[in-house]
Formats: sequence, structure tokens, C-alpha cells
Amino acid sequence: MKDSIKYIIMVVLVFGLGTAVYFFDSDEGDGAIEARTVESIDWAKTYDSKSKHPYGTYFIRNILNTGLKGHSVQDIEVSVEEYFDSTEVQIIGEEVTYFFIGKSLNLYNKEIEDLLSFVYEGNNMFIAAEHLPKRLLEELFENGDNYNYISYTNDSSVTLEIESDGYEFNYNLVNDVRDKSVFRRWKNINYGLNFNHEGRTIGRSGSRPCYLQFSYGNGVILIHTIPQAFTNRSLSSKLGKRYVEIALSYFPSSTILFDNYSHYAYDNGTMEIDQGDNDSNTNNGRGLSDHKTLDFILKNPPLRWGYFVLLVGILIFVIFIGKRQQKIMPTIVSNNNSSLEFTETIARLYLKQNQHNKLIVHMENIFKNKIKARYFISYSDDPSYVDRLSKKSEVSQKEITHLLKLFKGGSNITNVSDEYLVNLYKKLNDFYNKAK
Repeated sequence: MKDSIKYIIMVVLVFGLGTAVYFFDSDEGDGAIEARTVESIDWAKTYDSKSKHPYGTYFIRNILNTGLKGHSVQDIEVSVEEYFDSTEVQIIGEEVTYFFIGKSLNLYNKEIEDLLSFVYEGNNMFIAAEHLPKRLLEELFENGDNYNYISYTNDSSVTLEIESDGYEFNYNLVNDVRDKSVFRRWKNINYGLNFNHEGRTIGRSGSRPCYLQFSYGNGVILIHTIPQAFTNRSLSSKLGKRYVEIALSYFPSSTILFDNYSHYAYDNGTMEIDQGDNDSNTNNGRGLSDHKTLDFILKNPPLRWGYFVLLVGILIFVIFIGKRQQKIMPTIVSNNNSSLEFTETIARLYLKQNQHNKLIVHMENIFKNKIKARYFISYSDDPSYVDRLSKKSEVSQKEITHLLKLFKGGSNITNVSDEYLVNLYKKLNDFYNKAK
């Protein structure tokens, strides 16, 4: 009866695991998931090209691929350093544009050098980010560094203007979080910066530059300080889409290398880091309600499988470990044969007290016991004893007879000399060494 209950519990657990995986599995496609679950909107500024949430870049990724004439898109899913070091993954084309949208472009100096060489040879670079690497700022501006290069304004919206090459276009970009306007820092370029290369201002946020163009060698570098303008939320409006089309028209038709690997963003749109909002239960400066670890695990098939297997494993462990267990049996230490140690102790005692005759008696007894245990010959005064022992041990009868005489003589003498004892010991060792 107990065994049947155990199997019923295991079947129920396996069935429950299969049901859970069925409802959370995403391999059937996004449509199947949306039919079963209503996914909450993620307002975090991830700038992820695979995200259809408000501040992902899924829309612009598809516009670049299908909506702009003469452009094609290739994703870069490795680091910039690995891309330029490997000839196998590099895109071969007459003209290529490195394209990045994110909160911060975090690249090593060597990666910046590779990108600059890449542009110098006749390619292009478009970066929409609030923070740029110091090495790139030093190359573009005479007096630019991480502090002097950037400025900002605090507001819930910003007016983006393009007044260049015949364009006169204004677009009011609103920072929405959960469909509410929220203050944030809008980054722009500081006044008073001198260009190291031929450059110009294409667009402004308010009255300050936010979109710059530089000529670098045979290529072009475009810098935009407000990446939020290129997100799904912005492109969902006609004016936002028009602004992006104008901004992208400043680099020629080319193969676009879309960097979705180097982007780093964690911002709910209220300041430089998340500050939460009045409706959030985690108003602690991080906005954790918008970035749930469990949501991430459940959206990732391998992590989801591992999570459910772990839960079921813990449940099975709790069920079966809770059963009554037999008490651990203590280890029983076996008895040690201490007869040899006892004999050695007695021998040392006799030797110390100069009772050599008693010591010889013990040596004789040990010898006879060894012969009996090894050759199965019991001691006797009969001459056949020596003959049988000689045949089995392959030691001469003369040596055995001499050894037995030494035993007998030493045990019958009260005062045995040290020389006699030493001689007996040597003869006994010779026998043991020669015996087969």
C-alpha cells in the first residue's frame, strides 16, 4: 500500500511539471503565449532590438531592414573586439555602417581604435547613447571628457529640432512611464567644445546640440545623445517616425552592422538611474517592479526548464526525506591482536633485567609456533622433526639441529651471556631468511 502511494505521488508530480512547462513554453511562438497569458508591459529602457516593449528597438531594427531603400541589416552578436579580430564574422561590403542604440556605449580603448580605423577607411558610425567612451570623446573634441562633454536638462519632455540641409522639423518627445509623463535627464552636448575634426550640428534638444556629424578620414561619424528618440515608443507616432527617418538620412545607403551586444541600459526614465514612481511598491531608487528576475527566467526556455526541474526536485526531496529513517548504526571497531606487542614488551623487560634465559624461552616458543603455523609441523624430540622441517623449509638439518641446541642450552643456563644471546638471535634470523 505504501509503495502504491509513492508511485501515485511521483506520477502526479511529473504530470504537474508537464502541465507547467506546457503553459510557459515559448517554442510554439509568441502568438500561442499571448493567447494563454497577458504579458505586462515592460517600461525599462532596454534598447533591445528583440523587444517590442515601449523602450525596445524592435521597430527601428525592422525599419532599417525593410523600410529604408538601399540598406540591409546584419546583427553583431559578439563583442566589437571579437568582431574585428575574427575575419570569419566580419561583414564584407562596399560600405558598412556601425549602428548602436543604448544608454551607454561601453567599449575598451582597443575597440574604439578598431572602430575609428573602420570609419577612416570609408565606412560610417552611428551612435545614439547618453554616455560615450572617453577615448572616443578625446578623438572628437579638443577639450572633451566624461564631465565637460555632456550636459542635461530636467523635464518630462524635450523638443528635438533638425534645421539642416533644408530640413525644418520639430518633434516633442515625451518621457512616458506607465502612460504617465515623468521627469528625466535629457542629455545634450555642452557649449564651448572645439571639434578635432570637421564637424557640424544637425539637431538640437531645446537650444543645445544633441545630434552631431563628423568627417573622419573617408567616413562619417554621427553622434546622438538622446537614444530614447529611436525606441518603439517614439516610432509609434507619425512625428517620431518622421524624425527618425530624417536622422537616418545622414548616412548613405550601406550594410548596417546592428550592435545588440554592447548596449547597457537600466533606466525607467526618471533620472540617470531608476528612482521608481509613486505607484510603485518598490520606491527605493531602483524600480525593481519593472525588472523582475522571475519574469526573465520564465521567458528563457532553458532557464525555465531548469527552474521547474529544481522546484520538483526540492518537492520530491522534502516528501521522501520526511519519511521515518533508520537510526545510523555506529561503527564497531574490530578487536586488535595485541599478542605481538605484549611479547615484545615482555622481551624488553627480560632484556632490561638481564634474564636472558627467560627471553630465550620466549624466543623458542615463538619459533615453534611459527613452524607449526607455516609448515603444520608440531614440535617433538623425535629426529624425524628435524628431517621434516629441513625438507619443507629447505634449510639444512645441521643448521636446524644447531639452532635447537642453542634454544635448549640457553633455557637451562641461569646466567646467559650477551654473546650467547646475540649468537642465538643471528642464527634464528638466518633460519628465517633461508626458509622457503
